Amino acid sequence: MARTIKGNKNVVQSYIFTTAKYDFSVYEKRIIYRLVELVQDEVKGIMIRDNLHKIEPTLFGREISMPISDILKEENDKNYTIAKKALGTLSEKFIIYENNEIWQKTPIITNPKIKKNDGISKFYVFNEIWESLLDFTKGYRKYELLTAMSFKSVYSMRMYELMSGQKRPLDLSFEDLKERFGFKDKYKLVGDFKRWVLDVAKKELDESSPYSFNYIEAKEGRKVVGFKFFPTFNPDNKDEKLYEAEIRSKVSASAQISREVYDYLRYSFEFKADEISKNKKTIIEGEKLIPDFIGFLSSLVGPSRTAKNRIGYVVNAIKKKTTESK
Repeated sequence: MARTIKGNKNVVQSYIFTTAKYDFSVYEKRIIYRLVELVQDEVKGIMIRDNLHKIEPTLFGREISMPISDILKEENDKNYTIAKKALGTLSEKFIIYENNEIWQKTPIITNPKIKKNDGISKFYVFNEIWESLLDFTKGYRKYELLTAMSFKSVYSMRMYELMSGQKRPLDLSFEDLKERFGFKDKYKLVGDFKRWVLDVAKKELDESSPYSFNYIEAKEGRKVVGFKFFPTFNPDNKDEKLYEAEIRSKVSASAQISREVYDYLRYSFEFKADEISKNKKTIIEGEKLIPDFIGFLSSLVGPSRTAKNRIGYVVNAIKKKTTESK
């Protein structure tokens, strides 16, 4: 089965949508990921140059056309059994979002249909869903589209969204997690939730995702009331071409900073791209002169957390160590 996407790409999903409460199947999630991709293309003004994908504005939202192959990985969907089930069940589901100001319940898609001769699906998306995918006022999550599409477990997909680009530990209550995953009476026992949800997701993310996590239980007395998630980053699982494109856009060609060092500064110390560019000379010199530079940086993680200026602390430490190493 050939993919309709040529090459991987980073897509951006609003944090509102990322943290909304829902329970999707793997195939339903793949439809959502394709929607995110189409939303992003529309925002960027990218023209869709094939005859398979279409976005048509309507009075209440968008009419979407996409090939059935978009939601499949390697599966053979004879008679469109998988597609019909995914589109049908997704049309019966709602996104429920609530904060201090609003409560909102909106169907994900409506009126799905499949043109069997062409292998094309069509459905409608309300403005509320389209706009929630575009609302970045409360933050966003950027992730690799093909990585997200490749997961076999919907729990892996959900945790990948939450962990992608996450830099600080994330505290979530057990009840909040169950709500976000759409569990009602399922996995009432903490042990079952860990075994069938968290551990399954962690295993798959560790194997194939640049973003994963470790976690510990949060307790009140002996009772487990939640979890603290510690984001981890594995550069070996990051798409090489995407990474190189990102580096070229953020650091000048003359600044030959290794992938490992660049990512370590970004995800362990929260350096911004312009801060790396500003201090590139110091970083390059440190990488050349300091033995086990990554090991040296790791020794700064703890002490730098209490520094008033964390970036300045790390840069000055590199300068000092470089001088000592000359």
